[in-house]
Amino acid sequence: MDAAAHQIIISQLDELAEQVAATIVQFERTGMTSLMKDDYVALHELEHRILSMRREHVMAVSDLAQETVQH
Repeated sequence: MDAAAHQIIISQLDELAEQVAATIVQFERTGMTSLMKDDYVALHELEHRILSMRREHVMAVSDLAQETVQH
């Protein structure tokens, strides 16, 4: 995968992270954190997975940049 493809995925993950964060805020504002605790926890787990995937793609871009500099 080239750097441009990684950047597209990073952008998509950023959008998804924003949507999940907004949903978490809605849960908190409406008091649903206790009524739908499993869903609330799942949202936080999803947020963590999104950030982990984003970090992997950022590292891949960094690795590609390092390879370019070395050659």
